[in-house]
Amino acid sequence: AMDFSKLNDKERQQFEETAMRVQMQAFIATYNSLTTRCFNSCVNDFTGRELLRKEDTCVKNCVDKYFVSTQRIGQRFAEQQQLMAESGGAA
Repeated sequence: AMDFSKLNDKERQQFEETAMRVQMQAFIATYNSLTTRCFNSCVNDFTGRELLRKEDTCVKNCVDKYFVSTQRIGQRFAEQQQLMAESGGAA
């Protein structure tokens, strides 16, 4: 673990800016991946400018499933971390 109390103001600001940049890059990568996955899975008719009702529903379901699954994965990860902490780190 890093001791942030040893950083001066400039170092702390640089660290925070870097952390924000990394977080934004991760968000953009996730957004692009989700967009590509749902578009490729749901959009099949290119004869019009608007999404068909079934395509719109498919995209919404795709995004909902993504968020539900990532939430569940996060919960399972937290549970595993808790179990590892309780067992002294032995998996």
